[in-house]
Amino acid sequence: MTVATIGDSKTVADWLAALDKSNKDAFVHYAKNAASDVEAYLYARFLNPKYQGSISDLTAWIQEKYPKTDLRKVLLVEIDELQDDIRKVRDMTVTGMLDHATAATKISALQKELRSHIQSVRAMSDGMDRRGLLLAGADRCLRELNQTFESQPTIQTLLEDASMLVWSVLEREEKS
Repeated sequence: MTVATIGDSKTVADWLAALDKSNKDAFVHYAKNAASDVEAYLYARFLNPKYQGSISDLTAWIQEKYPKTDLRKVLLVEIDELQDDIRKVRDMTVTGMLDHATAATKISALQKELRSHIQSVRAMSDGMDRRGLLLAGADRCLRELNQTFESQPTIQTLLEDASMLVWSVLEREEKS
């Protein structure tokens, strides 16, 4: 059996070794608690020195150090199972194993749970998409500004401070 590798976690380990203790601790804490590898990647791009590796390398490092349960995937599996359960109740009714009144009650409860799961998945997806777009936009904007002013170290220092401020504001807004 061939095992597929996502990326090279050593790239992240090497980058972490270059960080000072406070930035390293902040990143490790963030990566440990972040719901998304992309968010951790964007956070790493805000730190100094900025992470230059790939998302797949960061994903490999996070999965190696802090494996997470994909709750969206769990809900999607449960949605499939609920649909199977509804189908089974209908089949039981057709074969006469279950009376119509009992089947209607069971199907109603299962459909209510199914709709709830679908809403939860949609809310998770919408929230992750919105947050990812905001973070990606902020990252792109700050990278463009850094490239524009790369010959002016004073402005670059201010931009680095501004990038940390932008990140903290996005984090604070997310928590409220």
